[in-house]
Amino acid sequence: MLSLESEYRELYTAGVIDDAAAVRTIAAERGTIFSVSEELRVSIYGSVAAITAGIGIYLKANLHRIGSLSLIIVLAVAAAACYLPAIRTWLRHATRSTVRDYLLLLGALIFSADLGYAESQFHWLGSHWSLYLLLLCCAHAVTAYVLDSRLVLSVSLASLAAWFGIEGNVLELLQKGNPLPLYGMRALVCAGAIFAWREVHRRLGAVRQFQETFEHFAVNLGFCGAIALGLGSDTRLTGVAYLVALAVVTIRHGLRNARELFVIYGVAYTALGFLCLEGQVIKGSLSAAVAGLLTIIGAVMVTWHLHRRMKGSEP
Repeated sequence: MLSLESEYRELYTAGVIDDAAAVRTIAAERGTIFSVSEELRVSIYGSVAAITAGIGIYLKANLHRIGSLSLIIVLAVAAAACYLPAIRTWLRHATRSTVRDYLLLLGALIFSADLGYAESQFHWLGSHWSLYLLLLCCAHAVTAYVLDSRLVLSVSLASLAAWFGIEGNVLELLQKGNPLPLYGMRALVCAGAIFAWREVHRRLGAVRQFQETFEHFAVNLGFCGAIALGLGSDTRLTGVAYLVALAVVTIRHGLRNARELFVIYGVAYTALGFLCLEGQVIKGSLSAAVAGLLTIIGAVMVTWHLHRRMKGSEP
């Protein structure tokens, strides 16, 4: 039977494919068992997102028949049912499966929607309604630490970002009249708060895997905040300074700890920031297009150079 194993080994030796790709392809050629955990995680995450969206669409179409109080109770029961398998696994001191982990995420999302809907209907907090986002952040954080779930921790951090006022979508933020500098400062402050949380977590010697979740959130929020500042006419230089400084720190962190995604963050966000800046500053569509093309080419070249550097430093 025709086999391409030798060709794959040559590609791996030449550095064309990495370790993970080589293992998968060679295992497939041999007909042996290979991991599909990442594919499974993506599929389950997509299922959770689809279920959540489907629930929202169904409830919106049938709210007049269900009733507010009945809806709140139904969502609470559904969230509890999603939490139950994870709690049972925790009580048995067993390892939670991937499916149960994402079921726990679905429960956290339903709980968030339920509490938000209840607040919108009964106005328990009055003019301080945004505090429910902070309460959600605390509740999800407790759940994440007790049940050891990075996914629920992500929901907690998203609630914290929303409490800081970083819940608008990108298209709304780019519309004329939106206070981009204010959004940028909020994003930077939120990134600083998450990084401080990460430092406390690290010093207490808690779950190491949580540190990566904190870092990803802080870096993404920090870059978004810097780019938003750069889009404001009065804060343009400040935004560029934050953008470059954050890029240097992030790329150094990625190189030092062999975490290529952080290197990509640094290069990609910096390129995006400069593309936005060029679109505002450079007059003439042709000149802006040429500058944008040069920026993209430069970003690709820097990424390739840093990728080769990381591969060369691996043992």
